[in-house]
Formats: sequence, structure tokens, C-alpha cells
Amino acid sequence: MKFLVCLGSLLVFLNFTNQAGPSSQPALPAGKWTYEKKVVDKAGNTVHKASITSPTPLTFSFPYAGGSVATLTIRRKNDESLLYLEISRGQFNRTFQGGNARIAFDNKPARNYSFSAAENGRANIIFFDDATKLISQMKNAQKMTINVEFYAQGRRTIDFSTANLTWNH
Repeated sequence: MKFLVCLGSLLVFLNFTNQAGPSSQPALPAGKWTYEKKVVDKAGNTVHKASITSPTPLTFSFPYAGGSVATLTIRRKNDESLLYLEISRGQFNRTFQGGNARIAFDNKPARNYSFSAAENGRANIIFFDDATKLISQMKNAQKMTINVEFYAQGRRTIDFSTANLTWNH
């Protein structure tokens, strides 16, 4: 009986920690860039974002079964550009010191790019360290392929159609 109670508590915890909070955005259309501009303070400072979802959901085993959507986002705030990859379910295999992903553009060979964990400890998001270089390559490519490792799920490949990216921030 204790085992069932512990198992039930674990499942509730995993489900709770994996759900998006009230500030989460609705799912974006797969394969199409979505742009956002938001004023964030009284001084008129703005945040610019461009996001795209992968057309192919990731399939993980328990406890993240059910399909996970991968979203790639560029964000410009306070003269700093960030590029991050977020999944709706699951965890990236990373440490707080970061990790590496293999990234290829179009038919070019894949290269290693380092990433960092989210400062708030969220395990479903990673920030690429050389965002400016990656964004420049994204603007000149039709396709971006990211191969990254997930906790207890192995390496997976995620494709994004980077064609038609308009980013001048």
C-alpha cells in the first residue's frame, strides 16, 4: 500500500512539474515563424521574439509519453539576443554547467554547439551559448537540424524549417 501511495505521489509530482504555468503561450503553428513584440516596462523597453515549432513531435517513454512539441525561439531584450530550445514534455540531459548539441544547417555537416541550462532550473529548456552566430546561420538556411540528448530518453533529432526567418533586431 505504501508503494502505491508513493507511486501516486510521484506521478502527481511529475505531472505538476511538467505542466506549463498560467503564463505559458498557446501552441504555435508547426513550421511557420511567429513574431511577437512586447513593451516590458514604463520606459518603453521592448522584447522581440521569433518562434517556430518542429513539425514532428518527439516521442518519449514513461513518464513523458504522449508526444512532446519542440519550439525554437529567438529573443532580443536589453540589447542581448538569446536562442533557446524548449520542449513541452520531458527533460534535456544537461548540467548547470551546460552541454552540447549537434547542429546542422541544410546539407552541411553537423557541428557541436554548447548550451547552458536555464537559470531557474527548468529542465525542459536550454539556451545556446553562441546565439548570434547561430541566428546568422539560421537566416541563411532553409533547414536546421538539432541532435540533443534527453534525460533517460537518449539522443533525438529535431528539424526546423528556418526558411523565411525575418530577424533584424
